[in-house]
Amino acid sequence: MKRLLLILIAAAAVSCTSNQPKETVATSNVFVEQKVNEFVAQHPEWTSGETANEEITEKFKKEAIRWSNEEQFLNEMPLQFKGLRDTLLSGQSFKIATFTGYNDNTRPAGSLLNYIQLQIDGIVPNDLLKDLHKDKNYHLTGMLYKQGKRADVKVIKVADFNGYDLGKYTFSITKVKPL
Repeated sequence: MKRLLLILIAAAAVSCTSNQPKETVATSNVFVEQKVNEFVAQHPEWTSGETANEEITEKFKKEAIRWSNEEQFLNEMPLQFKGLRDTLLSGQSFKIATFTGYNDNTRPAGSLLNYIQLQIDGIVPNDLLKDLHKDKNYHLTGMLYKQGKRADVKVIKVADFNGYDLGKYTFSITKVKPL
């Protein structure tokens, strides 16, 4: 629900500024943002109508899942720590930290990061737990533990606003770096 509210607020903000000239897409060192930018550039007709082209959306879903297999998937992706929970698997206790993409008004104009939703459930070793603080922002390093579901990947289109939900993935976290 919060995600939808954020997207609707962003859509309202974008629609209020529609009289201004279109901004160019900023170059980025964030792997996920680069891949979404490339996909959008390759498929300009994807979201040009009232609704997103379903065939291209299916292709986007497959690509997003494929990107998660890339070693660079988490590279430079700013994520916000939302909470910690205990889980039990095969009799062994683990801590799972939830990280999400977030909006930031200080990002360069044209950055897609404010329009990309992503959730990472991170299996965090005990020695890294002390470095995590709720609602603080981090860069993560880790290895994919469980791939996301294509059904969770979607394009969100409201008026002239396009958002991209890349879904939810589980990673084994090896390093957290505060921003």
